[in-house]
Amino acid sequence: MKFKYLIILIAIGSLFALYFLSLVSQPNLVPLSSLQTYNGQQVIVQGIVTDYQTTTYGSQLITIRDSQNSTNSAILYIEGELPVEYGDTIQATGEVQQYKNQWEIVVNNPQVIVILQKWYHVSFPLWQLALHPENYLDTTVNVTGLATQTYDSSFILTSTDGKYSIEVVYQSSCPHQFSKGDTVTVGARFLYDATTCRFLLKAIQPTHGIWKSEG
Repeated sequence: MKFKYLIILIAIGSLFALYFLSLVSQPNLVPLSSLQTYNGQQVIVQGIVTDYQTTTYGSQLITIRDSQNSTNSAILYIEGELPVEYGDTIQATGEVQQYKNQWEIVVNNPQVIVILQKWYHVSFPLWQLALHPENYLDTTVNVTGLATQTYDSSFILTSTDGKYSIEVVYQSSCPHQFSKGDTVTVGARFLYDATTCRFLLKAIQPTHGIWKSEG
């Protein structure tokens, strides 16, 4: 009987040991600026989606950028496809490798990618976009302000104090029930137009829109 209980204790101890090993073997959450020190290793990374595309082979390339430092970025190479949008904050687990002078995270299973925050869950005033454009460039944002000048397919969004303004361009299919002078929330992609040397907001995706703010 003692031998039987000894076997049970050994089995339980082995399970606890395996569980402990699984915990300590989890990849580390590392900043995008440190990827070069983890070449060939499994890591966890977080960032804001600034670009995504599907290859002819059915894989997906997602570019993410550090939310604190816009100069740090990496590409997620995914075997499969993940429904993401510009401006989403995501977390991914994969292996670090370098491809054509760009750091990549190879993700074998899209299910290990977690969408931490959708872009439309965060809204901020126009002055925040004006003072820190590098933090939002090439992402989709929710911005509030006043519609001060309206045209056929665009208008000027101005901060409530009148200090900052930006052009908003939208498609006719985009929801846009508002009038001149209304306080509105704009869900659009924040871009830089090199031909005019200025920033603008483009509401061109199905989830974009211009909504009149209540009150």
